[in-house]
Amino acid sequence: MAAWLSRWTRLWREVSVERLTRAVVAVAALLALTTLAFGGYYYWDRYHARGPLSPAEQAMQELEQAVRANPNDPDARVALAALYYENHLYDRAADAATQVLRAYPDHEAALLIAGLAYVQQDRLDQAVPLLQHFVELRRDSPTAQVDLQLETAYYFLGRAYVLLGEPDAAIAPLEAALRISPTDADALYQLGVAYQSLERCDDALASFHRAVRLVPKFPEAYEGMAQCYQVLDAPLRLRYAQGMLAWSQGRYAPARAALEAVTEQDPDFAPAWLGLGLTYEKLGDLTAAAEALARAQTLAPDDLAVQHALGRVQAALQAQAATQEAAP
Repeated sequence: MAAWLSRWTRLWREVSVERLTRAVVAVAALLALTTLAFGGYYYWDRYHARGPLSPAEQAMQELEQAVRANPNDPDARVALAALYYENHLYDRAADAATQVLRAYPDHEAALLIAGLAYVQQDRLDQAVPLLQHFVELRRDSPTAQVDLQLETAYYFLGRAYVLLGEPDAAIAPLEAALRISPTDADALYQLGVAYQSLERCDDALASFHRAVRLVPKFPEAYEGMAQCYQVLDAPLRLRYAQGMLAWSQGRYAPARAALEAVTEQDPDFAPAWLGLGLTYEKLGDLTAAAEALARAQTLAPDDLAVQHALGRVQAALQAQAATQEAAP
């Protein structure tokens, strides 16, 4: 959704760092092998697609052989589970991780990978106890407030509860995820969905608005806003949400119509000016975009989304002017 590293890649990197820190040499070598497979995949696919196996497939074969050679090595099996997960082989990832858990029920990496794999397969009843157990093992550690693996577990635990139709149970883990990573737009969105399910529209709107400040192109969050504003009978805010939804879906003409109407009727609503500036930018009217974004900055001087958009548009205008000056 966001133009950031995927949550799965972040998880893999964190697992890798932990193993290296603990100086598990054999596992570090295996992880280096799988990292090489991930990093080299594009190069292989573009230039060396003649062989029968991709680097990721070869890495899986190497890890599978390592597990067969030493079936009692839990770290090698967990490394294989993580590689399966990275390649979207969630059933294999869950199976490999749960094999470790039969012998080592407190193996943190196995708990996390199995829990995430079960979420990806919609096997939520199986995911929840594993993620909850992982949280219980990690939440009181000295580094809990900066633990991104713990944040990931909290997020997926909250998401699982939302999908299970238990929004009241989802709120605590999602809020815990946000205490570790306040800029997690996905967690903010899921928290908004949980509040919305509990008919706490004001709280839901606060979460949705925070999410889109971090990730402006977030159609699901605008849909949630629209539903809340409809419940609250707030037609002007509803039109704003509908305009931003149109913008996030690439429907710029209806977005402009809706957001122009909102700014005309409520000229002090900064988010509408931001949305209008983003819409003008997409329509190629950089001058109008700069004016709208300057208005948004006046109303919300500390809004980073506004600052970034205005800086980008101003840079584009300067480049455009320089090109015109250089033209014969």
